[in-house]
Amino acid sequence: PEPVAHEASASMLRSLIQSNLLRFTDLQTNPRRFFEAHRILAARTPQLGPGFWIRFTVQYNLWAGSIVGLGDAAQVAELDAMQDRGALGCFCLTEKLAGVNSGMVANTVATYDSESGGFLLSTPSDGSRKNWISQGAVADSAVVVASLTDAGGVECGPTAFVMELRNAETGELAPGVHLEDMGRKTVGNDLDNVAVSFENVAVPRSALLGRYACVDDAGLYRSEER
Repeated sequence: PEPVAHEASASMLRSLIQSNLLRFTDLQTNPRRFFEAHRILAARTPQLGPGFWIRFTVQYNLWAGSIVGLGDAAQVAELDAMQDRGALGCFCLTEKLAGVNSGMVANTVATYDSESGGFLLSTPSDGSRKNWISQGAVADSAVVVASLTDAGGVECGPTAFVMELRNAETGELAPGVHLEDMGRKTVGNDLDNVAVSFENVAVPRSALLGRYACVDDAGLYRSEER
């Protein structure tokens, strides 16, 4: 039998986040502390549940790590507020149709929307859904890799966005976000895994992780370090 349900596992991680024992930004500012935390938690995996280790690394390495590595100064600074409220994150990369090429190939699309000045995220087929997304059922925020098309119709390739999956006050999923539980696993059922699909989900221009790229006021893609 599994030692804990995924709701309890997620609650443990929220408590760890809000304890401030390990900051999201420690990967950059205090790497020794960051990797020591990994060592300690790895040793305690049998007590915490087999899926907790993956949940922890998704939160700190993939979700927060992507924002630290790819985000501009404002996006990285926002991690402090997200930590204070115990926000959980997930990393939406893997797609069934892309398989091992997920990341190099992204069938989820982000299209510049001239009316809002932001983007519309869509998964146009079953194969473009994000699959096996750890912590996806409970996450408040997601880093999503999608193929960007700018205002000029230029296909700019796989691009990373950070978006709110849920309304911070009500906990309801953002309009157009759909989750599907991927079922019971052989082990590690204290970790939730879902398929995520997007149906014209509106995200602001500021959602594009902007350390190395941006879309300008005209909606045109620019690649430059900031």
